[in-house]
Amino acid sequence: MNGHHAIIAAGPGMIHRLCCAASTVADAKSEIRHAALNAIDDQVALVDGLPVAVDRLWRSGLRSLDCANPGARGAIRIVHPSWWPSSRVDVVAAAAAAVSDDVRVHPRSWLVRRVSKAEPEVPVVEIAERLVAIVGDDLVAVARSAEPQAVAEEVVGLVAEMTCGATATVLIDVPDSVTGARELATLLAGGLRGRGHKIVRVDDARLSRLALSATSDIMLPPRPGDDARRVGSRVRLVGGLAAATVVLAATVPAIAAGGHRGVAPVAAASTNFLVEGRVALTVPANWTRQRVIAGPGSARVQVTSQTDPEVALHVTQSPIPAETLSATADRLKHAIDSEPAGVFVDFNPSGVTAGRPAVTYREVRAGHHVRWTVVVDGSVRISIGCQSRPGGEDAVRGACEEAVRSAHAIP
Repeated sequence: MNGHHAIIAAGPGMIHRLCCAASTVADAKSEIRHAALNAIDDQVALVDGLPVAVDRLWRSGLRSLDCANPGARGAIRIVHPSWWPSSRVDVVAAAAAAVSDDVRVHPRSWLVRRVSKAEPEVPVVEIAERLVAIVGDDLVAVARSAEPQAVAEEVVGLVAEMTCGATATVLIDVPDSVTGARELATLLAGGLRGRGHKIVRVDDARLSRLALSATSDIMLPPRPGDDARRVGSRVRLVGGLAAATVVLAATVPAIAAGGHRGVAPVAAASTNFLVEGRVALTVPANWTRQRVIAGPGSARVQVTSQTDPEVALHVTQSPIPAETLSATADRLKHAIDSEPAGVFVDFNPSGVTAGRPAVTYREVRAGHHVRWTVVVDGSVRISIGCQSRPGGEDAVRGACEEAVRSAHAIP
């Protein structure tokens, strides 16, 4: 039996091998792997204009990265972004299990720490396209929606909180496939060194070299408390949802047209960062979450106040092919006009909520009203419904505005 194990990095930005002459050079299967990663939150993707099941794409992509014999079922070790929700990790783990009888998945921060011989509590800063994750005892996220210097300053402040002001070694994970990662890492390193921290930068080449030197360690059976598992994520789950909640220790930036985010601090215990599919946003930390697939309206995540069941946030999302906000407004108006009169009112195709241009309308239901804000971020349409009793909008206003301000698409 071949003792070699394929070590594969699944994201961010690309799927590639970390072992045996790892290379980012495109091959015949690179388009398949790219499509698999981009469609990880979907069931079907278009490849060469044809619909293909996403799980099939992942199986084909992982099989193509077998180091010696793509037809064999050699052992596979998967490394994934630490901030990925469990739903994404499940997709990759299931695909790997279909092509190998021996699969283990690790968060990327685990591998960075192991190969750099760092202590388990050493902070790891992971740079992704839309956010920066700081992994310590908790996982904290900062959206990359402001200027790089402002993002770096916020991350440096969070690391200081995480280390309680003490000097420490900080590992910066700098994936080559993430746009602007090197420049942001340079700003982070400068700010962290200014606080007395020692910095270790790990790019893909270094991660590959270190992974090779640590191969035997990676292949050992899991130890008690180890962070490797067949299906799961470093990010903790909330109430059984297939959505990850990342503790947010500072305000998530406002994403206003033409402006910069606010940086006013929010108490660490007051809000959480909810990651669901391709959308991330801030929600009250002590509100309960559940997935709603029955009843009126689209399938959604509902976040409900613990003090009043009629006060809640609703979050839905839809992939869209390069659609403008005005096109979204036309589509929504057509759908609303087909509903019974009086259910959806106050339609505004050019509304503004929390400083963001949006389509807004109000849904009237027995016992409560829902004020909907619909925004477009890249290829994702995000709808946030703010529910309250009739005349009681103040009860949800603060949570609503923060959710709308912070909502953004993630890769």
